[in-house]
Amino acid sequence: MQIDQHTFRVEVAWSDADGGTTGARDYRREHTITAMLSEREVARGLESPPPLTGSAARAFHGDAERWNPEQLLLAALAQCHTLSYLHAAAGAGVVVTAMTVRGTAELRVHSDGSGDITAAVLRPEVTLAEESQRTQADALHAEASGRCFIARSVNFPVTHEPVTPAAAASDDDSRPTFSRRLGAPIATVRPVGRPPSQVSGLARRDQPSGGAEQAPQRPDPRPTGADMGYLPAPGGLPLGEEAPSPEEKSFFEEVGGHETFRRIVDVFYDQVAEDPEFRALYPEEDLEPAKRRLLMFLEQYWGGPRTYQAERGHPRLRMRHMPFRVDAAARDTWLRYMRRAVEEAELSPLHEQILWDYLERAAHSMVNS
Repeated sequence: MQIDQHTFRVEVAWSDADGGTTGARDYRREHTITAMLSEREVARGLESPPPLTGSAARAFHGDAERWNPEQLLLAALAQCHTLSYLHAAAGAGVVVTAMTVRGTAELRVHSDGSGDITAAVLRPEVTLAEESQRTQADALHAEASGRCFIARSVNFPVTHEPVTPAAAASDDDSRPTFSRRLGAPIATVRPVGRPPSQVSGLARRDQPSGGAEQAPQRPDPRPTGADMGYLPAPGGLPLGEEAPSPEEKSFFEEVGGHETFRRIVDVFYDQVAEDPEFRALYPEEDLEPAKRRLLMFLEQYWGGPRTYQAERGHPRLRMRHMPFRVDAAARDTWLRYMRRAVEEAELSPLHEQILWDYLERAAHSMVNS
C-alpha cells in the first residue's frame, strides 16, 4: 500500500523590546503565526495566507483578542471535520448547502501548572438541499471522523453531536455553556468552589441558623469592624450548602488549603498596616481579628472549613459595610493590595484567574459612595 507523505511548516515569531523574560508576569505573550511555503510553492508564485495574531489564553496572562493555542487546536479539529464531512457527503450523494461546526474543549490544569486537553465535542449543523436525506447525512459524521487527520492524531476523545438547523435556532440549551477564561470557545474544568448566592440585608448575629430568615435589620452603628476583606462576588456564601463529596476536590484543596489562604491574608494585611489612610477603615486597634475573619470567610467560600458560618452566621457582607464609606479610591487600594497578595501565593494561572475574577467583582460590588 502506497503511503503519501506531506510536510507542513509554520513560523511563530515573538519579541519583547520592553525587557523580555525578566519575570513570569513581565513579558508579553503576543506573537505572530505565519505559514511557510515550500520552495516549489514559491517558485509557482503562490503566496502564504495572512498571518495569525497569537497570544496565550487570558487565564495565562494572554490577550483574549488574539488566537491562543487551545483555540487553534480546537479550530483544527472543527475545520478538519468540516472538510472530511463534505468529502463523505459528496461521495454518498448527499447534497450539503451549508455547514457550521461549533466546538468546545476541556482543559485540565494540574496543581503543578501542567495541563492537558481531556476531551473535545464538535456540534456540526448541516443544511441539506433535501431534508429527506437527514438520517443519511447524520450517519456520515462517523465516517468523516474516521477520515479526519487531526482527530486521528490527538490522544483525547473527540465526539460529535449533530444539530439540525431548526434545533440550533430554537434550542439554546442544546449548546454547551463555556467559559471565556481561556478565550471562547474553550470550556474549562474548574476546581470545585462555592457558587455565589444573593447578598441581602444584615442578619442578627443571634438569629438561629437554618431557621426562617428575619427581615433585614438596620446596621449596627458599632460593628465589629469594617473588614474590607469580606468582599463578596455578586453574592456571598450560601447557607446550608452541602460539602463536596470525598471524591470531589474543592478549590480550597486544589490551591494548597489553609497555608495558601493564610499567606494571601497575611500579605494583604501587612500592606494595610503600612498605609495609615487605608488602615483607618479598620477601627480595631489590632488587625488580627480582621485577619482571622477574612481567612475564615475565604476558606469556607472556596470549600474549606465552615468555621465562619459556625461562628458568625450568614456573612451579609454588604450590609456589614454600610456604616463605612467605601468609595472608588478605597476599592482600588483594596484591589492593589489584594493583587500583590494573590500574586505572592504563586497559584497556577487558571486558579489565579478564577480567584482574581471573584475578588475583582467583589470589590466593585462593595462600593457604597
